[in-house]
Amino acid sequence: MAGFKIKIFEFLLKPGRSCGRRFFSVLAFSLAILSPLQAQISPGELHRSHAFLEGVGNCDKCHSPQGDQLSDKCLTCHETISGQRKSGRGLHAMKEYAECFRCHVEHQGRDFDLIYFKGGQKAFEHGQTGFRLDGKHAQLNCRQCHIPRLIRNPSIKQAKDLSLESTFLGLEGTCGGCHFDEHRGQLARDCRTCHNEAGWRPAVGFNHAGAAFPLLGKHQAVLCQKCHVLEKDSAHSADREFRRYKPVEFRPCSACHADVHKGRLGANCQGCHIPDGWQTVKTAEFNHDQTRFPLRGLHAKVTCEKCHGTRSAASPLKFATCRDCHGDFHQGVFTARPGQGACEECHSVEGFRPSTFLLEQHAQTDYPLKGAHLAIPCQGCHRITSSTSGSQYRFVFKSTTCRDCHKDPHGGQVDKLVSVAGCQGCHIVNGWREIRFDHATTKFPLEGRHRDVLCRACHSEREEFNVASLKFQKQEKSCHSCHKDIHRGQFARENTAADCANCHKTDSWKNMSFDHESDSRFILEGAHLRVACNRCHLAETDDAGSFTRYRPLDIRCESCHGNKPINQGSG
Repeated sequence: MAGFKIKIFEFLLKPGRSCGRRFFSVLAFSLAILSPLQAQISPGELHRSHAFLEGVGNCDKCHSPQGDQLSDKCLTCHETISGQRKSGRGLHAMKEYAECFRCHVEHQGRDFDLIYFKGGQKAFEHGQTGFRLDGKHAQLNCRQCHIPRLIRNPSIKQAKDLSLESTFLGLEGTCGGCHFDEHRGQLARDCRTCHNEAGWRPAVGFNHAGAAFPLLGKHQAVLCQKCHVLEKDSAHSADREFRRYKPVEFRPCSACHADVHKGRLGANCQGCHIPDGWQTVKTAEFNHDQTRFPLRGLHAKVTCEKCHGTRSAASPLKFATCRDCHGDFHQGVFTARPGQGACEECHSVEGFRPSTFLLEQHAQTDYPLKGAHLAIPCQGCHRITSSTSGSQYRFVFKSTTCRDCHKDPHGGQVDKLVSVAGCQGCHIVNGWREIRFDHATTKFPLEGRHRDVLCRACHSEREEFNVASLKFQKQEKSCHSCHKDIHRGQFARENTAADCANCHKTDSWKNMSFDHESDSRFILEGAHLRVACNRCHLAETDDAGSFTRYRPLDIRCESCHGNKPINQGSG
């Protein structure tokens, strides 16, 4: 019967039905299923929490005179929900839940569940509350979490208009709000730094590399419980055992490992051993730091036999300089330096690469690195070369001009300039495309708008010497070599293109130097001074399009004014 009522309730809540029509529909439905006498008094019994509102005299406490259920009337009693709505917090503050009767069904009996979930509780989209159910959380029943013991919000716990047994309010969104701290405050309170909703184990977020003791070598294979042992917690009788994670003593090694040397070699186990295993040692039977040659860097990985071999004590090792063992890879190139080419000037015991000869040292050489050269890897200039004595890096250069390293992209066009100023006459070391060339030194100084034109617009690319380059030689300087004659040759003279500079200036086409009095046959005087140019110079059209007619023009008066007599009275 209850399921049948829910179906009827969902039908009555369909969009388009007014509150009054819904009430009377509920009333009609209730009359059909209840005894006639009871139906005359109420559509059905109220829930036991609302039983005090039974009776026709109390209907207006929840309903309007038309029978509509009004949410504002619900909120007069449910002050906690009213407070959440006013503050804009919680599910009830969402506009989708503005009408209480969409989720809370009444007049269905004393024990009918007041909270209605369409499709059931499992179908409720929990993400609307601000806390999505993922992983293990999605497998829980609602009442496994929504229980009075887990309500942390003081205002919810003290609310008189709520039943802690049935409410879904008051839980925290933190792990500690529901879960007991198994670590007893040893670790951060945010469990998600190590765990996720898929399960407590494994702790997928934990990385021992971020701990005070990163696991290296054999330590990586040691079980966690070997170091993190169980301890007793007398403060929690229900769960006394917990695992100790911090603090855990790990210095010195003897905190975990027994000293098989009985203190004869000191407490510094790392002097001979490494985490890869006891059998992998830095020295055979003693701490090498006690000698005149402590092992550092890559030397620490060299086997004892590599240096000592079968050498007897009567034949000691030489180690004053690196070349005593390694020889001079650079074949004496740096012997003239103040340090006589000592390996320590450029290399360290951590390895030959990368070199410790950095930009600061390079700035003291005959060729300090500047601009884009700072980004060039060493091998870009110091390449390996071969000779009769073997292969080595090149460090001695006869010349350091640009063309010693860079090809000529201009195909020899600017050799004359380069011979005087070098490539630096136009380029700087910050980059090839950053130009500082002074065009005023050429036969065509850049003036006006010409200063804004890109170099490539005039110096177009060409293909010569199998190199794509810009054209710099034999450039035309006349206006018509770059600009189209929009005047259709009206100002040309004796088969010679017009000189645009006679009328126009380089800062703008519209900035004219043309003087009608001196540059034309028709001097503008009197009323003619007020006539717009296009009244006399009309637009014409030819096969190439439209243009303005400037010459020849008929300058007789009747060509513009006609032969009509002048009206003396009108002036």
